[in-house]
Amino acid sequence: MVGALVALVAAGQAASATTLAANEAAAQAMAFPVGPVGITAVALGFGGLIVGLLRHRRREAGGAALPAANPSTTPEPAAPERAA
Repeated sequence: MVGALVALVAAGQAASATTLAANEAAAQAMAFPVGPVGITAVALGFGGLIVGLLRHRRREAGGAALPAANPSTTPEPAAPERAA
């Protein structure tokens, strides 16, 4: 009975070591799988980030030069009419 248990544990460790070695080999083969499509996507994303930041800065710079609206001169919205 003990011999069978030892054999099962040894077989499990051997299978685990084989699987671990196969996983490590696969991980090394796919170290950094970024091809031309991935590089293009990153470049477009970075370009979009820069354009968005520039638009945001331009919008804030333009908005700071405008005077604040005076609430007393702002027209009140019309009240909705009720159907009779």
